[in-house]
Amino acid sequence: MSQSLADFTVSTFERFFVSYGQRDIKPTRKGIALRLYEWADMRKVIDDINTDYPTLGTALPCCLQNDHNNQLSAFTCRECYPFGSDI
Repeated sequence: MSQSLADFTVSTFERFFVSYGQRDIKPTRKGIALRLYEWADMRKVIDDINTDYPTLGTALPCCLQNDHNNQLSAFTCRECYPFGSDI
C-alpha cells in the first residue's frame, strides 16, 4: 500500500486482522513504512536474492507443508512452537 505521511510518500507493509465475530479488516501496529528510495533499494536486494537462491521462490511456509495437516503434528513444529508445546 502506498500512502503519504507528512511530506513523504511511503510504501507500507502492515499486518491486518479480523476480530472474532466481525468482518472488518483492521491494521495492527506491526509493520514498516519504506520511503520510495528505500523501496527501490529493497527491490534490488530481493532481485539479487531471487537470482542467487531460486529455490526460495518455490519455498512454502511450514504451515502449508504436509506435516501440518493436523493440529498434533503442527504442535511438534519447532518453527511454529520454538519452545515446545504443553501437550
